[in-house]
Order: sequence, then C-alpha cells, then structure tokens
Amino acid sequence: MSATGPTKKIFDQSDLASFRRSLAYTGLHQVLGKVIEKVRSQDVPSGYLDATLVTRDGVRAITRTKLEGPIKEDVVADSPVDSGRTPEDNHGPVFDGVIALFDKLQGLIDETPPLKGPRRFGNMACREWHEKVKANIGPWLQQVLNPADNQSELLLELKYYLENSFGSQVRLDYGTGHELSYLAFIGGLIDFKFLDYETLTGAQVLALFSKYYDLVRRLILDYNLEPAGSHGVWGLDDHFHLIYILGAAQFSTSNISPPVSQVLTGQMVNTYKSTNLYVNAIAFIFKIKLGPFNEHSPILYDIHTAVHLWSKVLQGLLKMYEVEVLGKFPVVQHFWFGEILYLWKDRQTGRELPVNPRSDDKEDSEEVGFINGTRGVNTTRSNISMTAAPWAMGRSQPKR
Repeated sequence: MSATGPTKKIFDQSDLASFRRSLAYTGLHQVLGKVIEKVRSQDVPSGYLDATLVTRDGVRAITRTKLEGPIKEDVVADSPVDSGRTPEDNHGPVFDGVIALFDKLQGLIDETPPLKGPRRFGNMACREWHEKVKANIGPWLQQVLNPADNQSELLLELKYYLENSFGSQVRLDYGTGHELSYLAFIGGLIDFKFLDYETLTGAQVLALFSKYYDLVRRLILDYNLEPAGSHGVWGLDDHFHLIYILGAAQFSTSNISPPVSQVLTGQMVNTYKSTNLYVNAIAFIFKIKLGPFNEHSPILYDIHTAVHLWSKVLQGLLKMYEVEVLGKFPVVQHFWFGEILYLWKDRQTGRELPVNPRSDDKEDSEEVGFINGTRGVNTTRSNISMTAAPWAMGRSQPKR
C-alpha cells in the first residue's frame, strides 16, 4: 500500500466517465445522503456560527430587493458569538477535538494578518497561513483521532482531504471543489467510526460544518480569495454549493420553516442566519455584494420567486450539484483518490479504472487563472444546468 496519500486520477474531460463509475463517486453520494438525513429539521446549535462574519459592518446588514420587507435597525447587529456551545450532548472526543482544531486554525489566521498593499485577488499572507497549516495539521489530527498503529495511511488520506478543503495555496482561490473535499473528510470520519453515525446528532453534524464555513469565510474575507471555477453572475454562488443543500435539508421537513419566497427578506435573514446554513449563505452574499439581489445573484433569486416547497428547492440543488460540481472537470480534477477512502476502482467489478496522465506543463497552464466552468462558453441563464431544476421548468407548485 502506498504511503504517499491520495493521487491525481482525473486529467482530462474524458476521465469523468471513469469517475462516475468509481467507488469514490458512490462513496461521495453516500456520505452526502447520510449528512442530509442527519440535518433534516435540525437547527445549527447556538455558538457555532459567528453572525459577524455574515453581517455588513457599519451599515444595515441587508440590501433591499423587491422581495424584502422593512429592515429594523435593532435586529441587524447580532450580539457576539456565544461561547456556551450546546449541541445536546454526548459529544464524544473526536467531535470535540475537530471543533477545537478549527479554533486552532482560526488562531493561525489571527497570527497571520494580511499583507498591506493593493491586490485585487489573493493576499500573499494566505500562502504563509497554508504553510502553517501544513506544519501543524498532521500532529493535530493525530491527537484528535488517536488512530491505531495500522491506520497511518488512513490518517494521511484524512489529512489530505481536510488540508485541501481550505482553498488553493497556489491560486489563492476557494470554490466548490474545496467544499467537496471537506465533505470527503467528514465521510472518512464516519466510515471509519471516528464519528459514530448511529449516535451522531444532526446538531453535531451542523456544528462541524458551521465551524468549517466560518473558517472559510474568514479566509475569503481576510485574504480576499478569488472564486474558483465561478460561473460569475450565472452561478449559484461564487464560492459555495453544498451549504445550500444542507440548509435546504434543514428546512425541507420542518413544520416551522419560513416560506421559500420570504427568505431574501431582511427579517428572515436576520432571524435564521445563525441557525440555518442556507440563510447563513444568503447573509454572506448580502455582506459582500452590493446592488439588487436579482442582478448579482439571479439563479438564487429565481429559486425564491418560482418555488414554494423546500423539498423542491433541495431536489433542484442536488440535481445542480450533480452537474455543476460532480460533473464538471474543472472542479473534480482537483479531487484526488486514495487507497482506503475514495477509491479509483470500478464499483461493479472492483478493478482499477484507467488513468490517462498528461504532461505537467500542460496541466499547469490550464489550471492557473481558470475562472469559468468551461473554456469558450459563456454561462447564461439558458445554458446553466439550473434550467433542469424544478424552479426553472415553469411549473406551478402548491404553497406549503
């Protein structure tokens, strides 16, 4: 067995067919399904989302759109994040350890301030932060997981997926591929019983993702990270997709969910941004973008004008994830495959799938500076995969 950790297998668009047949592809779907089931009808517990990261400083938090109601100044500024965390709880040492690990990663940001001087995207101090992470993440994970002597390769693979969930040290960007890597990390913890799925609560799952998203928000804000693989205005979001799936799942079976059509209003954003990941992501958009919501985020706007059921929102987001994340070469080319967790093997035969490597110089020239999902094609409302989602079909759906 190799002791080098995961390796690159997807080198070309043609490799996506092999990826879809792989055990890794099946495993990613399985962990996504497990996470969704845990978070249905659950709230993010108090103290795990820092509302200041998604609240615009010095002005009211939300820019008005046609969908919004009046915004009261007294509900905009949230109190500082509560330190008394309470996910119900039989925590478990690994859960507590991962939470503490994110606090340490936040501390590395504190001690690595952004360099001064103008730069449109990507502050170079972020590379120093990544170096500090590389130097510490292995020992920290070893302490948290306390793996058996024969699990050194497993630890190496878990370390890889966690380390690669924080964005690119080279390109100084962050996107849905990095978000996917964190899902893979959580899946590894569940599959090898570091987190016991049977006793793991939905609140704990949401806490683990909330700490991750807060860290990534700080990286984006402090180091001005570029969106990786963004479709621009015709993408769902510049940086995230999974967060919307989890938040929609939180609302999808709840009897007290807000109406889909009202989630862009100031009152709803301020009410739910600390307890629901979907709304938390919307709040972050309002923090970093100015202007009418329907202009800078038209795909999200379409959801909230055309859909009435959270179950349909979830269904459409999952369909879009299949195409725009798991089905896009620029995203999954950066997902590597191990010998234990996510295998480059045919799920039906168990045999190794073919690998077609290309020269490094060609790969580097195509990766660096890449912005949109495919070269030579401008993403528009008509050709993005969202048009296959329920809210784009022009169907009238009953209100809940």
